[in-house]
Amino acid sequence: MASPTRLDSYASRITEEMTRLNGGIFLGSYILIYFAAPAVYIGIVQAALIDQLEASATLANLPLAVYKFGSFAPLIMSWLAPHRLEKQVVVWANVMTTIVLTLVFLTLVLPVSTSVRISALILQGLFQGLSGSTSMIFQLQCLTRGTTSEGRIRVLKRTFTLTPLAAVVGSLFAQWVLGPQFTWLAFPYDFAMVYLTAIPCIAGVAFISTRYHLAPLADEPRKPFFGHLVLAVKEFAASPSLRLAWLGYWLWYLTLAIIPNLSLYSKEAIGVDPQDYSGLMMALRFGCKAMGGYLLGWIALRYGLRTSAFTSVALLAVGILWGWGVPGFAYLLAFGFIGAGELGGTYFPNFVAVLSSPEAGTRNLALVQLAPPVSSFAPAVHGGLADIWGFPASFIFGLVAAAVSMGLVSRIRERGGGEKPSSSSPDGRSER
Repeated sequence: MASPTRLDSYASRITEEMTRLNGGIFLGSYILIYFAAPAVYIGIVQAALIDQLEASATLANLPLAVYKFGSFAPLIMSWLAPHRLEKQVVVWANVMTTIVLTLVFLTLVLPVSTSVRISALILQGLFQGLSGSTSMIFQLQCLTRGTTSEGRIRVLKRTFTLTPLAAVVGSLFAQWVLGPQFTWLAFPYDFAMVYLTAIPCIAGVAFISTRYHLAPLADEPRKPFFGHLVLAVKEFAASPSLRLAWLGYWLWYLTLAIIPNLSLYSKEAIGVDPQDYSGLMMALRFGCKAMGGYLLGWIALRYGLRTSAFTSVALLAVGILWGWGVPGFAYLLAFGFIGAGELGGTYFPNFVAVLSSPEAGTRNLALVQLAPPVSSFAPAVHGGLADIWGFPASFIFGLVAAAVSMGLVSRIRERGGGEKPSSSSPDGRSER
């Protein structure tokens, strides 16, 4: 680790004006992403669509499975992209997502076969796994390079308190379009309308991301990829706290993979098709995510990011228990607990970010983002368990993963609220 003086030298380049600007861009990006959530958050809507195409629960879980597999992309991009191009990576990742959404939309409005539509949804999961994970990791790196330490936690609290409300609006719109009372558009054109709404939103994210203003950070000489990978893994593995955080995050993903099955369970819990309530499920998921954003942000400011990460896993466990044990329409509140716990996808990586130097930040974030592809088998396991032994087997699998994750995270002794890493002093220039 470098000395605090060197860290302070880097941090001094980040002004409150930069924090406000970059925090506003981050906030605006997530407003657009969350409004497009029914199409871009792989899981509920894709499972409902494949279910309407009369496929199995295992197949309905595949878009989420390949989405997680595609999350290895940030590791390659952290090697390819120099620091000066980090915000451009965010831009082009969202351009790629826009293209993928457009292609799925076209398969839904053109006269193509069922197999083509299912294949398009699975490919959406894969390619959006590549682009979405890259966008998320490099957005967090832009936030790290463009906000003060305390300012970053304030940005996270504000963003994930306010922006899920946009997802509520988008999800209620999807509920209106996909619900049985909507007769203007027949299947699959109702699903096509959901995708059509998402396309300009993600294009907007690409546009506003060009405005990030980042503290300068000198490019590092590019090593051969294998050498880059060995060095990144060696530095990451040298920290017991980072190792535990990675394992906890991986197990959090095993738990989160319950979402498609929890949606399909509506047939048993309330006796309806998942499509009929998929929009309401999304609305509850993101409405409670707004409350979770405030709660987890308050916890992070008071107790540190580690405690927020722990709480996010606990919320997923409560969601599974609620969905499994509460009968009738009250079962739908399970998606609220899941939505709040889903913010672990922000708080785990940010916990890693504050323990990393600016130079190692992208590498470490990329390594922690290997948790999704390593957990890519989980949705298929959940689906297979449901097909063979019933949904309770899937719920037990998720609860065991959550319990082990909480045990590991509780062993991390560093508090997540402060900057522990060090960095080299950057030069005096700023990037626009």
